[in-house]
Amino acid sequence: MTFNYFKSRIQMSGHAALGKLGFGLTNYRHPQRAEALANVQEARALAYTATTPLECVEIDQAVRATLKVPGDMAEVGVYLGGTAAVILNASHGRHLHLFDTFAGLPDSGDYLVKGEYAGSMDSVSRTLAAYSDRITLHAGLFPEDSGPDVENLRFSFVHLDMDLYDGTLAAMRFFWPRMNPGGILLSHDYPQIDGVVRAFHEFFATEDGVLLPLSGQQCIAVKLASNAAA
Repeated sequence: MTFNYFKSRIQMSGHAALGKLGFGLTNYRHPQRAEALANVQEARALAYTATTPLECVEIDQAVRATLKVPGDMAEVGVYLGGTAAVILNASHGRHLHLFDTFAGLPDSGDYLVKGEYAGSMDSVSRTLAAYSDRITLHAGLFPEDSGPDVENLRFSFVHLDMDLYDGTLAAMRFFWPRMNPGGILLSHDYPQIDGVVRAFHEFFATEDGVLLPLSGQQCIAVKLASNAAA
């Protein structure tokens, strides 16, 4: 028996024990993952985010996977700008449209309270000052107030962190027809928040696309060529 054999058995035992407790274990030591984690840690240092390092790595990798897809990027639900920094750090010059009320959640739902997750436009602008030439901030409800600002654009990557059923469903209805083939829509709070799960399942009951839950509290939807924007 080799050292690597015993090392592998010990690692598998650790994974199995955590699995029985309902947890998973991720190894960031591989060079590719270590680089992604370092990029994420650099971005997360700019602002607090309720998105975990693992989830931020998944955002980083999803953004990088769409770099060959034409189009702008968007995030709805900016909070303090932490995940926006992750997206910008991974996207090599792409433009990012940031949508938020900048006054917190517009309504309550599930266990969330109206006004929660408020971050001002000024504070987000300061946080993302190093990327000022690559961002546009849009204030108001999305898509009712700020959707017309980008209705003629096409997108390669969209990040939703809207927490509520109505907003999540409305955002998917807005962005999905405007996404290019191979584009990725990634949402936080899946499957943690029932309203977000319901919005995704309702939307993709009638729309084509590949819906994939991720390891953290996130899911991604990949736009297929057959239903891409004209």
